[in-house]
Amino acid sequence: MTAITRGSQPAESTIAASSKDRGATPAGDPAAVHPSTVGARTNADVSASSKVAIRGRLAERMAQIANKTATQPQAQPPTQPPAPQHATAVAAPATAAPAPQPAPQAAKVKADKKPAKKAPPTGSWLDRLKAEHQSLVRKLHERVLDASREQLFFVPTKDPEALSTLTIDSPNRGFGHDYRPVPCQVFDWALALVPEDLSEFTFVDYGAGKGRAMLLAAEHPFAAVAGVEFAAELHDNAEMNIAQYPRSSMRCRNVECVLADAVEVGPPDGASVHFFFNPFAREVFAEVLNNIVMAYRMTPRRLYLILVDPIAADLVEASGVFARVEPSQIDELKLKLFSPHTVAVYRSLA
Repeated sequence: MTAITRGSQPAESTIAASSKDRGATPAGDPAAVHPSTVGARTNADVSASSKVAIRGRLAERMAQIANKTATQPQAQPPTQPPAPQHATAVAAPATAAPAPQPAPQAAKVKADKKPAKKAPPTGSWLDRLKAEHQSLVRKLHERVLDASREQLFFVPTKDPEALSTLTIDSPNRGFGHDYRPVPCQVFDWALALVPEDLSEFTFVDYGAGKGRAMLLAAEHPFAAVAGVEFAAELHDNAEMNIAQYPRSSMRCRNVECVLADAVEVGPPDGASVHFFFNPFAREVFAEVLNNIVMAYRMTPRRLYLILVDPIAADLVEASGVFARVEPSQIDELKLKLFSPHTVAVYRSLA
């Protein structure tokens, strides 16, 4: 007898060496075996028995399905829909309402699935786009366009200063605005709107801060450059920057900054350019403008007002002394696209 081994498992069956050892099977009983061959079926016998058993189970399962189908109740006619099935038995009403038509149901489901409209955002996309553009342009000036000229100042002028931390001896302290520097390129663009021979003009900066606008003006051929500042620390910074600014860059060296309140300083004699980078509130601006207008009425002469981020342009237009200088299309486009601040220039009527 030969043992057949699969892998490391024990032998699964034994096979007789000769068919003579096998007994004869009665012809009428396929399940009967000779007594000498009990417990020694061949693989073919096992396979045949398995198939018989599987066929028997399938036949029994199909018979059960057939019996179940035969015992199910007949479907109701289409005109009488069956009552809805619930977890607990509920008696159907005596007169059932007719079922809704499929088309309206489909329309209702479609309508229910339609998403609700969202409320519009508080700020329009155009406002957000403008804010992002302003932020980008401001960074362009601070980090690129102002960098080379900022290095010329002894005291850095690029950092803002809060007036609440400074020494100010003025009743108008509460009307002043915090210090912030004007972008160098924006100053040049604004000054270029004055189509005059600057050598005949005096430049005056109201709220001079650390002297940036004064020294940018000194790079042009003004007859004189003056500044007015009422914060002691800012005035000292401006004085140091004036003293240390490279003289090779100054076409006007007659530069002076005074420590005073702007309402106490009248305009200079002769032609002049007055610069305002929103240094104080509307109330103080009205007083300073009144001083300029009164001086003009006493002695008519050529005056210019440069307003960066103006807050009281209506007062200037209502004065009856100044008219708006309209920029060229190129200058207007340049200011709109590349300036983070609004610029308005006015000229006296004389």
